[in-house]
Amino acid sequence: MLTFSIAIDENKGIGFKGKLPWHLKEELQIFKNNTVGKNIVMGQVTYDHLPSKLKDRHTIVVSSDPSYSLSDPDAEVINDLSAFLKEHEKDAEEYIICGGSSIYRQAYSRCQKAYISFVKGKYDVDTWFDAFDIEDWNVVKEEEYADFTYMELERKPTALVTGCTGYIGSHTCVELLNNGYRVIGLDNFSNSKPEVLQKIHEITGKDVKFYEGNMLNRNIMEEIFTENHIDAVIDFAAFKAVGDSVYKPVEYYTNNVSSVLTLLTVMKEHDVKSIVFSSSATVYGDQNPVPLKEDMPIGNTTNPYGTSKVFVEKILQDLYFADNTFNVCVLRYFNPIGAHSSGLIGEEPNGIPANLMPYITKVAVGELECLNIFGDDYDTPDGTCLRDYIHVVDLAKAHVLALDKIMKQDGGYLVYNLGTGHPYSVLDIVNTYSRVNNVEVPYRMAPRRAGDLPMLYADCSKAKEELGWEAELTLEDMCRSSHNFIITLKNK
Repeated sequence: MLTFSIAIDENKGIGFKGKLPWHLKEELQIFKNNTVGKNIVMGQVTYDHLPSKLKDRHTIVVSSDPSYSLSDPDAEVINDLSAFLKEHEKDAEEYIICGGSSIYRQAYSRCQKAYISFVKGKYDVDTWFDAFDIEDWNVVKEEEYADFTYMELERKPTALVTGCTGYIGSHTCVELLNNGYRVIGLDNFSNSKPEVLQKIHEITGKDVKFYEGNMLNRNIMEEIFTENHIDAVIDFAAFKAVGDSVYKPVEYYTNNVSSVLTLLTVMKEHDVKSIVFSSSATVYGDQNPVPLKEDMPIGNTTNPYGTSKVFVEKILQDLYFADNTFNVCVLRYFNPIGAHSSGLIGEEPNGIPANLMPYITKVAVGELECLNIFGDDYDTPDGTCLRDYIHVVDLAKAHVLALDKIMKQDGGYLVYNLGTGHPYSVLDIVNTYSRVNNVEVPYRMAPRRAGDLPMLYADCSKAKEELGWEAELTLEDMCRSSHNFIITLKNK
């Protein structure tokens, strides 16, 4: 495990000139107590300028000079700091980074603990530790002294969320931030908007560290994993319109499958082995009886979107078979609708909506003329398709619980259905939306849509038993929050 120990002033200055604050009696004693009997890592310049050599601890000196050597039997020289950090960041044994500035910067994203003296006042310094952000850390100990505040910190667990500004991704970011996670986000805004990031901040008071780009781009994935210590990934980055996928299979397989291969390749290179994958009930195909259970066969899909999810599930299964230290959780969910209670985030696709609820909301406020209901001759009570609709906030909370679970285990492959277990028809949704919001939603019947199944709903008992999760919000909640979101959008 890597820890850094540092004195820092109010401007994040660390290259103190003249009187060094860490020479203060109390601070020096804290440093000695924290490092005695431990491994400490520092740069050659820092080591060479020590007033006396450190005893009762093993010193690792980083030097770019291959000929640099030491006579101290309790010290050793290394030349490749990056390799050293990668080798030891997950060790049970603690390595404490003690300077200089370039070493702090290289080690920062890999350190899990910190011993920091926040020196009161501003000093004459020659370098700054701009990478440090207190929001990355949980404070586990705090002590006040005359000239400084001492803190012991533990890094917040960090999740990379791909598709972070999308519908489900944005709500999951909110839940992660509210549950103590640090969130790194990636999106290319193909079906979302940049202002979602500000709305997440307004809801939580916290920021997503954001990267704009496509998961297919290996360079940006390398940049994200190199610049950040990532504990786990939640992958939402996928095209998701069933009907659209029938006419654009190549685009769907490229975006939904090839991108995951890029992600997994970079995860392996950086030894990140926990992933929650956003799958779909469509993987069950049209041959299984309802309610659908996790142990049922998958693969008889009726559209490229569903097939792309099957492909990725198979890839993840093979990955776990090859290396059972991977922690994989596949969440197969059904039809998320609804919006955050603040009205700030919800489903706001670019262009004409492909999903039911955002189309209803736009018809309800007059932005679209009429809702097309695709098929009224299915073998269902009212002839329209039956689906298991789930509130997006319930769904987001399930992702946090899934992440909590896999981060506590040393390898596993888990699959959970997420839904309410109660199907509603398209007409149920339309009529409930009209009733609870007191608005008209004009609709007309249209021919069946390619790839649609008559009925899909889940048995979610496994998620309740193993994750402690079940849906709490009702269909009325889903419809009210959706309408609140579209009204908030129109009034902004």
